[in-house]
Amino acid sequence: MLLGPRPVYLDHNATTPVAREVRKAMEDVLAHSFGNPSSLHTHGRKARGLVESARASVAKLLGCSAQEVIFTSGGTEGNNAIVKGVFLDAMRRKGAPGHIVTSRIEHDSILGACRQVELLGGSVTYVPAGRDGMVRVSDVGAALRDDTVLVSVMHANNETGAMQPIADIAALAHAKGIAMHTDAVQSYGKVSTLVDELGCDFLTLTAHKLHGPKGAGALYVRTGKTFFPLISGGDQELGRRTGTEGVAQLVGLGVAAELATGRMKGEWARLWDVRKEFLAALRKVCPDVIVHEAPEGKQLPGTMSLAFPGQEGLALLAGLDCWEIGVSIGSACTADRVEPSHVMLGMGIDEREALSTIRMSMGTSTTLRDMRYVAEVFQKIIGHAPKGLSYLDPQHLDEPRITSPNTFLVDLRLPYERWKNPSIPVAREWNVLGFDKEIPNIPRDREVILMCGTGIMSYGAGYRLANKGHSNVKVVYGGYEAWRGRYPGLLERLRSR
Repeated sequence: MLLGPRPVYLDHNATTPVAREVRKAMEDVLAHSFGNPSSLHTHGRKARGLVESARASVAKLLGCSAQEVIFTSGGTEGNNAIVKGVFLDAMRRKGAPGHIVTSRIEHDSILGACRQVELLGGSVTYVPAGRDGMVRVSDVGAALRDDTVLVSVMHANNETGAMQPIADIAALAHAKGIAMHTDAVQSYGKVSTLVDELGCDFLTLTAHKLHGPKGAGALYVRTGKTFFPLISGGDQELGRRTGTEGVAQLVGLGVAAELATGRMKGEWARLWDVRKEFLAALRKVCPDVIVHEAPEGKQLPGTMSLAFPGQEGLALLAGLDCWEIGVSIGSACTADRVEPSHVMLGMGIDEREALSTIRMSMGTSTTLRDMRYVAEVFQKIIGHAPKGLSYLDPQHLDEPRITSPNTFLVDLRLPYERWKNPSIPVAREWNVLGFDKEIPNIPRDREVILMCGTGIMSYGAGYRLANKGHSNVKVVYGGYEAWRGRYPGLLERLRSR
């Protein structure tokens, strides 16, 4: 019997709560160690000692020397530094643009960097993954060319948790003299990332996925390997990533790495037990649920990619959120449609199944009791979306509808979005985070139309509103941008009245 709602956080792959020990160490640095690590006086030497101690802690989990660890601001910077840096370094040495091999299921920071490589004249091959989320070694091998300068394949996927055969891929690359990079943002601190076992030349990690702070990360660069620095203009990090180090952030990363060292093995086994019991309970509630997962042993236990045939992932996210359960979806709402996750499509999954998929990522704070509660909530929300909630095609939000006395229009965009593009004059400008406080003030005898920047945040608000009994709630599909695209001059005309 449900006694909720009560908060259950299941989005650890997006970010993790900062550990108490990490927070305390960072507060101590902020209070007592303000020196610049590059200064030669006592304050600076004290700060330098803290940075180097953190470097050693990070290196210990990688099984490398501290001199092979370069600090960055996080995973996105690290991935960009290696993809673009290795490409530019090779072009500088060889005088011609090279070729990169990566996969279709990589993080956006890899794919974005690869798109820039293509704009610079390079070429990129994107290999697919199977339905199990695994990249095939043979596909990577077939993609290698004489001008290939880098292979970049992530260690564990952020949406499915599938762990890729990095050592086998690295062996193929090295046999042809090609450098190997792996994005270990989701695996560092959860499973072994010993660089000699992986065989990688470069590795990316970040602090906020293992209970450290946002804004701190690191690169592993094997001795003798080079890349063209993304950020230059100083001698910090041996000139490979310049700029004054954020001492408190890096101390937080170091402490987070130390904590992870002691818990990895126990957490792996514990999360497998929780995962198995939860999935067994979920299948009783929803027998046709599809679990996108790799074979056991190649799967991070804390990551669950779940497709619910006939359901919308966005509706499930909103329903779970009503019970204070935080999950994520891979799809994104663009100017005119909901886009399925590129990871799902890269695995050969069709668009309909991709759009019915949600990701639940557990962490050190997730308990079996939490997941039993989540299974009970699924029983409440599957097939029971609130009546009165529907999408509104942007073309139907025309001038007569906007100005009708029967319309109650709410703009839920973020303040900076309204600063860039003003609201429709009759719209209430409400903060989406405080929307629930406004629900008692919303008239039940009018059509309520909600609009945000994309359609995602307003859908969640609309779900909660309809769940409270409002019988005529519309969410503008694609949000403000889709509406402006459909009626490019209407806003100006309404504002001039």
